Amino acid sequence: MKTITLITLFVGALAFITNAYASVSGNLGVATDYIWRGQSQGDGQDAFVNGGIDYAGEGYYAGAWVGSLENDTEVNYYAGTDINGFDVGVIKYEFAGTEGDATEAYVGYSIAGFDLSYAQDLDESSNEFFSVSYALPTVIAGIDAVLTYGDVSKLDSNVTLITIALFNVIGAIIMMII
Repeated sequence: MKTITLITLFVGALAFITNAYASVSGNLGVATDYIWRGQSQGDGQDAFVNGGIDYAGEGYYAGAWVGSLENDTEVNYYAGTDINGFDVGVIKYEFAGTEGDATEAYVGYSIAGFDLSYAQDLDESSNEFFSVSYALPTVIAGIDAVLTYGDVSKLDSNVTLITIALFNVIGAIIMMII
């Protein structure tokens, strides 16, 4: 029932938002692993399939994303505002077959190639995430790189991660966790 309610709210919001600069886009991907905040979510599965739909208006956005896990399906709903480099929003993580649903509020700021972000789990106040990313200068035409330092604090553990993600013109991603 939660899923139907959130989808209804999302579609209803899209129907009433009118903006000359609005766009709707979609994405679909296949990967060998799903790494979220430095930790594999794949549990040894052969392929990870995901897709999403996004609405973007002037300073506002909303979307939904679905990913296949080995024994589960993850569905995320998000909405926020991005004005002059400031990004504020909420994301709802839902898992069809297991517990672990969560709602997160996040805030971010972008300046001079750096992205600073902080997220707080609204359901479990001790879970938070902080990251700093920098888009590296392009060395090879068509390949972009992003260096990220992040820290995940959970009730029972901390994970510090440093990643380098390479993106090419067809959207392939290579991620190295250092």
